[in-house]
Amino acid sequence: MTPTPLRILILVHNMAYKGGAFYHGLGFAKTLAKFGHQVTLLSIHAKNKMKFEVVEKDGIRMVNSPDLLWGMGRTGWCPWDTMRRMSFFRGETFDILHTVDTRPAVVLPALYLRKKTGGRFIADWTDWWARGGATSERKGWAVKNLVGPLEKWFEEKPKNWADGLIAISQALYQRAKEQGISDDIMCYLPPGSDTEDVPVFDKAQARADLKLDPDRPILGYLGNIYQRDADLLFATLRKVAEKKPDTQLVMIGHAKIEVPQDLADGPNLLRTGRVPFPDMVKFLGACDVLTLPLNDTVANRGRWPSKINDYMAAGRPIVANAIGDLTMLFQQAEIGHLAAPEPGEFADRVLDLLNDPQAQQRMGNNARKLAETEHSWEAATERLVNFYHKILNKDGVASPKEKQSVA
Repeated sequence: MTPTPLRILILVHNMAYKGGAFYHGLGFAKTLAKFGHQVTLLSIHAKNKMKFEVVEKDGIRMVNSPDLLWGMGRTGWCPWDTMRRMSFFRGETFDILHTVDTRPAVVLPALYLRKKTGGRFIADWTDWWARGGATSERKGWAVKNLVGPLEKWFEEKPKNWADGLIAISQALYQRAKEQGISDDIMCYLPPGSDTEDVPVFDKAQARADLKLDPDRPILGYLGNIYQRDADLLFATLRKVAEKKPDTQLVMIGHAKIEVPQDLADGPNLLRTGRVPFPDMVKFLGACDVLTLPLNDTVANRGRWPSKINDYMAAGRPIVANAIGDLTMLFQQAEIGHLAAPEPGEFADRVLDLLNDPQAQQRMGNNARKLAETEHSWEAATERLVNFYHKILNKDGVASPKEKQSVA
């Protein structure tokens, strides 16, 4: 229990339990609550258009706001949601206003509450959206030409208004510096690993439970993926299958991508579709090797691919491409192999592990240990709290709590 608990509002632009921003905020929120802080996590309700939903879970007050939009629009762009969020917290005081990225429905309420209460606005930059980033990887003229300029403005401009800025990747840290943001109010902070909810499974038992072949080599990939990265993965699978024809790639989750017909109709690819969380993590445990294909793009250089934390927690070796911050991560411990982002070398590194069960075990153990120590949510949250206090104490300005104690 911390002797000086902070009152923290974490604002995300995703619906509850959907999207990377939500889980990024949830990971910090759960651990902050364990540390004794008073945490409110604000996300968007999946269906409600008028009413807020408030629940207490894992020591967190979880508030889900109403939103009038749908699809991509229901990710922090609704003016109604933005205004309702401002009014909902009227009269409350927070020491920290922590936004995960800076779309309108998170940054405008944070700025309003800072003005009204004096809480510190901390902007958490978790994705490179504009300037060749994630927005350019999406399909559709409207997304790139209408949403794109709006995304760019809200991605960049509010960061300069923050009291403190967190960058999830070294590339975003450098981009913030180029915008004129001082090192003195910035923190490089990748997310943590959920070692409680992502356990290490016995591989044979996991395969039996999921009705997977007990003997064939199985590669795994989790979650969403850009199309060009999927194409790299599919080309790699073909090359692996040339040497080991019974190899199967299990794509866990519902990725909206185009799959080549030969793989869609063949025995080497299994797409699970949406599965319950317990089955999702069990699929990870059923794999021999977990894969993370990343082409050398602005979007990939600018992000921390959060699935790597689930891979480490699952205790399985990883083969990824040497892009962005992954190079530094793989230097911390022998958790797998890095390859150039081309199918031949990627396949060779996968085959190296498939042919060496002892290396699989050793690297998987190393990955789990890294998830439990340097890349745990506890370690990340300890750094976060230290940064909060640095910003709260900057220039000797009193926090809202200190102001109340003086009054």
